[in-house]
Amino acid sequence: MFDPSKVLTGMISAANNAVTLSLSLCAIYAVWLGIFAILEKSGISKKVSKFLSPIINKLFGKNNLSEESKQYVSMNISANLLGMSGAATPLGIKAIESMQKDNKNKSTVTFPMIMLIAISCSSVQLLPTSIIGMLSNAGSSNPTAIVIPSIVSSIISTSISILLVYIFHFIFDRKKKKD
Repeated sequence: MFDPSKVLTGMISAANNAVTLSLSLCAIYAVWLGIFAILEKSGISKKVSKFLSPIINKLFGKNNLSEESKQYVSMNISANLLGMSGAATPLGIKAIESMQKDNKNKSTVTFPMIMLIAISCSSVQLLPTSIIGMLSNAGSSNPTAIVIPSIVSSIISTSISILLVYIFHFIFDRKKKKD
């Protein structure tokens, strides 16, 4: 038999859990965004950018990004590696804005922009902190059990994303050259 009081109790409980989870995640994101702001102000982000430069040059093309864009891309990739996709989003937006400054045709997206979106969406995560935080808040007895499967699946998804971007770029480049 349907009991309306249980529905209301369930809704209140679920809303309470959602607010608790949201506040926990906000705290985690605030800490990481603060760390990234410190890294940027201290110049460490430039060092991270130089460290990741060979990978970024290989993925995005050696001459396709300005130094500013490379710095934002490297910080975006670093945030994603740490599993902080929410904290990586503002850095990705700044990277796209920086790439757009160098874009001659302002009405089209460029290969580096598409590559960044593909990498950010699939994002290799060495430490899936958001998921670990959610599992921990949900009362999981082993919230870190997700680490290895997360690493494997994110490497596979990012590899496929990069491959597809290159394939489509090659196809559209050939088509453009024919026209």
